[in-house]
Amino acid sequence: MPIVGTYTYPTAAELRAIAQDLLPRLEADRPIFDVLPITTRNEAKLIWEQLENFQGLQKYRGYNGSPQKLDQVGINQFEVTPGVYGEYVELDEYRLSVSRAEGRFGASVDVSELITEQLVRLLQRRLDRIESIGWNVLQGTYSVSTGGTPTSTGGVVITDSYNVQTYSAATTWGTLASATPFWDFSQVKLKHRGHSVNFGTGAKAYMNMKTANNLINNSNSSDLFGRRVEFGGAAITFNNLELVNQVLSANGAPTIVEYDKGYLSDGTDGHAAGTYVPYIPDNTVIVVGKRPGGQMVGEYRMVRNANNPNDAPGAYTHVIVPKDHLPVSIQVHDGHNGGPVIQYPSSVVVMSV
Repeated sequence: MPIVGTYTYPTAAELRAIAQDLLPRLEADRPIFDVLPITTRNEAKLIWEQLENFQGLQKYRGYNGSPQKLDQVGINQFEVTPGVYGEYVELDEYRLSVSRAEGRFGASVDVSELITEQLVRLLQRRLDRIESIGWNVLQGTYSVSTGGTPTSTGGVVITDSYNVQTYSAATTWGTLASATPFWDFSQVKLKHRGHSVNFGTGAKAYMNMKTANNLINNSNSSDLFGRRVEFGGAAITFNNLELVNQVLSANGAPTIVEYDKGYLSDGTDGHAAGTYVPYIPDNTVIVVGKRPGGQMVGEYRMVRNANNPNDAPGAYTHVIVPKDHLPVSIQVHDGHNGGPVIQYPSSVVVMSV
């Protein structure tokens, strides 16, 4: 553990070990990483391939007939420049001075706790960025700006779109007496046609709390509300998602997953500072289908980064102490190069409800 002046601080290797220990806790309860797990690959760009759909029926040959040769299936290759992200927090002279242990005026200060505190903040911001990108990708498009100011988002530096499937409800779910969520899910199930995916049992439908409340409180006797009689002929009361999911599952519909997490805007993303921005917008349902081989829809891939030892792929975390510089300061850095890789966009249906 190096020493600068009277302050001790973790080495880069020690800081990476701390980050690896913290990440599983910070990633917990974020279902986006069940859909788009974080991976690493020693490449400079995001590159992936996808076979074209298999088409047609086997040709008739007949006895003693020659079989017909099929053309090779085409392969589509995609190449995207990854996003380059990074930021740091500075522990300045004041912060280091006031954090000195009371009554120990001459002793060295262990700033590990201060650094770990800032590291948690940086790691959370990293995961929030990745999660925000992930949910936007599953809605069909994402963009990242330079950050700008509290009144401007700055210029868009990265943007991309994906061919996810879409569905719009004829009646919004907020119109409780006439909305048809059960019918809507039955129509989404048909979106499997032409694609190797199942949007019924085994699929998951992600929505925020407001959208889930509209679903639970549906009062259309010709739709979901009318299907309350499912068990032993007795009507059940829809007062939680578990009961709704029992009815939906019994009828081959996706499992509802309520997810209302988001982030507080700092005013540089087009929202007013302090605004709570849910990752999944109101009146939006993201249905992720189940593929026959259990393949993932995609991943968030981190690529090669010169800020890591040996240019290794993945995120970097560093403590930097400017040399020959007064007043003293310590910088805690975190960043990564990466972006979304979506192999099966047609396995996602975005419902506007």
